[in-house]
Amino acid sequence: MANDVQDFYCDEVLSGKTEVQKVLEMENTLAFHHSRPYYEVHIVVIPKKHIASLYENMWNHRFLEFI
Repeated sequence: MANDVQDFYCDEVLSGKTEVQKVLEMENTLAFHHSRPYYEVHIVVIPKKHIASLYENMWNHRFLEFI
């Protein structure tokens, strides 16, 4: 991964190294059941592109279109 950032979701889930039970997959996002849920229903939704900081990108309109 660029600049050696370690990110479980990018490194493991999106690469296919860790298998997950998908709920919904779209062009830019993936939703799946958490492998160790905290709640009875615990679904994780992630972008298919690594985003270093949601806070930094929050007001970028192109970023919001991506999601």
